[in-house]
Amino acid sequence: MGHFYYRGPLPTNSKLYVGRESELRKVCDLLVGPLRSYVTIVGANQVGKTSFLYRVQRELGTRSPSVLVNLQMIPDATPSGLFSFIAGEMVRQLDLRALSPGAAMVDSGPEFAQWLCDLPSQVRRLAILIDAIDTLPDKTAIYMANVLRGIFDDRLLPGSDGLGRFVFLLAGGSELLNLTMTSVSPFSNIATRVHLPDLSLGEVRQLMAYGLSGTPVGVSFVDEFAQSVYEQTHGHPYLTQRLADALDQYAVRDRRLPELDSIPSACAELIRSDALVHQLRAELQDSALLHSAYQVQQRKMPFSVAHLRQEKLYLLGVIREENGLAVPGNALYAEVVRQMAQEAGVVQADVPSSRTSPRIAVKLLTPVIPTAFCHNLSARDFPWIQVTVDNRVLAGSAAQVYVRASIEGFSDDAVASLSVGVQESRDLTLLPLLQLAACMKLNEIRPATLRVTLHRFGSGEEWLLHDQTYPIKLHAYDTALLGLCTEDDQVVDLTDHLCAFVTPHIPEIEDLLRVAAEHHPLQHIVGYQGAECAEDARQIVREQVKAIFSALKHDAGLAYVNSALNFGKQEGQITQRVRLPVTSLHESRSRANCIDGSVLYASVLELASLDPLLVIIPGHAFVGWRIWRGAAEYDFLETTMTGSGEFDAAVDEGNRQYAEARERGYFGRELFDRRGFARLIDVAACRGREIYPLM
Repeated sequence: MGHFYYRGPLPTNSKLYVGRESELRKVCDLLVGPLRSYVTIVGANQVGKTSFLYRVQRELGTRSPSVLVNLQMIPDATPSGLFSFIAGEMVRQLDLRALSPGAAMVDSGPEFAQWLCDLPSQVRRLAILIDAIDTLPDKTAIYMANVLRGIFDDRLLPGSDGLGRFVFLLAGGSELLNLTMTSVSPFSNIATRVHLPDLSLGEVRQLMAYGLSGTPVGVSFVDEFAQSVYEQTHGHPYLTQRLADALDQYAVRDRRLPELDSIPSACAELIRSDALVHQLRAELQDSALLHSAYQVQQRKMPFSVAHLRQEKLYLLGVIREENGLAVPGNALYAEVVRQMAQEAGVVQADVPSSRTSPRIAVKLLTPVIPTAFCHNLSARDFPWIQVTVDNRVLAGSAAQVYVRASIEGFSDDAVASLSVGVQESRDLTLLPLLQLAACMKLNEIRPATLRVTLHRFGSGEEWLLHDQTYPIKLHAYDTALLGLCTEDDQVVDLTDHLCAFVTPHIPEIEDLLRVAAEHHPLQHIVGYQGAECAEDARQIVREQVKAIFSALKHDAGLAYVNSALNFGKQEGQITQRVRLPVTSLHESRSRANCIDGSVLYASVLELASLDPLLVIIPGHAFVGWRIWRGAAEYDFLETTMTGSGEFDAAVDEGNRQYAEARERGYFGRELFDRRGFARLIDVAACRGREIYPLM
């Protein structure tokens, strides 16, 4: 009977698209006016962001060209894949076919910026609309935001004025918080934020009038219908059309006109089975978020987007602002929150007194933490913060506790919830996720502040149990924390994480491998292909490593810097400064000490589809490789001989040092052993354990 549309974005000519006219004008003016900022479009899930971008593009069609990039086409994209995709979409949508080969080669932020600068002059002011940020991994999204910020800043530099032709728009929901909200967020002060509001009651009436057109209902019924739907959805575009369609389907099924009496049944069905509601339930598994949402239902609270929890709920559509207060976003979502709060026991929880509250203790594994590879660690393998909630108190009652920890200015919040029974004591561990943009700027060890808070919830109320800051230190981004000894003499071995500095997928390493292929007798690098036995493999692989050796020696000019492996002197820690391969290659004539050269070689070997090894022995490091995939036989190379020696001699020396370390028993000893220790780090095995490259 009726015709409502809620599966995907609306066509640009659809009469079901109503409202957002002032937002549309504002965004278009920002995109075609003087370039003073980029733009972010934010709104709750399924609030019509993609439909809005279609309208923006249609409106811009008469004023300025634009490109709409849908990141849903490249889920889980790496940074290199992301920028080549954006460049390819620009070529395709602007019909610049001659530039297709160059676009396919854009695989890094700097290359993307240069590619934009080099676009022909007929590409004038261009709006690039980027949708579905939530499909990107966090690391890729942050990398993209940093690159776009760099493009915005560099447009004012001599020779880079071509970057001023491009204005970027990012559209998303709560996933944009990390990119825009804090002082170290890449988009914190270079983008104008436009929020897509719910539809007004008048706009819902307009939508219903078209959706019910052709059905034998009167104008007065359309008004009643719109009012009743609005009372449940508050104009949320998807929920409005979804509920209206459900009522219409009931009428079709029963061969009657839509009836308002069916609204409770339709709402219950949506709450039970709708995909968007299921997605909301998943977000509200965060106990603190659920409690905050429930608090809004229980009492009046000031509304503030500076409050990150409120902002998250706002961008999920769970709450909205009304006369300066936070109120439930709509009746449907309020019922979801009420049901979940009841299921979680929030409604029935006892109100604690100060005398019966649990005792709280916070302990740090170490006051100095790594920044380079912390993204590869979890609270399970690096239990940095240990919180003990001891509920063995007089007249205690079961406690629902929410814990939050963050490094101010340098991390996202680590959050956890804990149910502690009567006369029970429980521990939990946390490790905040460091923000890549902030940590990459750390050139030296620096002080920072850790903040840990604990709240207890009950009867829709929240009580603060603990709020304390702790002085800590952050390692420089080029520092590898290889191990630490805790206060209770427990040794934490992190040497495998050295392979995070092995970074094969950067343009400089790819260029180097192409040059190495030219040094190979057959002009190719094939990894382990072509071998029929171990000895064949050893020779085939050795020939490829020799080609890499020659490229580093003759083309990169790799030179040895005489600085022995010098473990840092932080008490109870083993640390080592390590140049990233890209840094070593950019130094004048490619300078590197033994550890720098080892991760550089390992990066090229990994890109060549070989299995590299890093070897640490007392005072020194060198590189090795598996002679055949799966075989427990290796060859090694003394990297410091690249500039001054020959390949065969470097291999002989590497193999000699490895054999000597084995004979002395170094590999069987624990870290901090005064007699010396050694480690063989298998990069391929570490990748299987999700220890990924820094870049």
